[in-house]
Amino acid sequence: MPGMKEIKSRIKSVQSTRQITNAMEIVSTTKFKKYSKLVSESRPYEESMRNILAHIAAGVKYEKHPLFDGRKEVKSIAILVMTSDRGLCGSFNSSTLKELEKLVKKLKNKNITIIPFGRKAIDFISKKKYNFSESFSKISPEEMNGIAGDISIEIVDKYNNHIYDEVYVIYNKFISALRYDLTCERIIPIARMEAEINSEYIFEPNTEYILSVLLPRFINLEVYQAILNNAASEHSARKNSMGSATDNADEMIKTLNIKYNRNRQSAITQEITEIVGGASAL
Repeated sequence: MPGMKEIKSRIKSVQSTRQITNAMEIVSTTKFKKYSKLVSESRPYEESMRNILAHIAAGVKYEKHPLFDGRKEVKSIAILVMTSDRGLCGSFNSSTLKELEKLVKKLKNKNITIIPFGRKAIDFISKKKYNFSESFSKISPEEMNGIAGDISIEIVDKYNNHIYDEVYVIYNKFISALRYDLTCERIIPIARMEAEINSEYIFEPNTEYILSVLLPRFINLEVYQAILNNAASEHSARKNSMGSATDNADEMIKTLNIKYNRNRQSAITQEITEIVGGASAL
């Protein structure tokens, strides 16, 4: 059984750890509120864009476009994978990287290029010696839209030049403070989303121009939403993980204090017994 000195030392150690986890929980909560607000504010725009695209897809049902119809033969694939720069967020990163491995295994006969976002993804891909062209880390909220725009222009250009035949993205979609869903979806070619229309559309100046402008913008929005959702999910995961760690530390301190007080009471009782025994002997 550990002595009182060892228990006291353990209590101080756990209290020190609790201070760290509590501070990290507060920081993550602040960042989470910021990113979750950005997600909430951007979703109406995403929904409107999807609605517009669905109506246009219905209006151009018989029109062919490479970003809609894809290639007959798929040889080269790009995968955008999004993790965090730091750990201490539970299974957030490990689940994403397992999904990446699963997709790579599924597409093992294809020429795969990975575009990693986040230090954890970069380190993992370097360790596994996967092929990647560029990487992104430490992205601030102010940089997200610009980076999403640059990368979407690049992947659309490489798709049009037959360097990529398909593009996938793996990220965590933010649902609520307690939930985020690991998502793996194909963003190029775009799945046709059709809506019921009561009248025929007239496109000005022409259908080809409308699609050439709208579809790259939609892909830009998809990449931006993936980066933003993943950031909000990361801070949600870290906030919850650090909150659980703080709660566990509180429980451990409580248990150790009870053990310390019992040992202290036992030592006092023993001293009293020895004094009483000595007095009786006299």
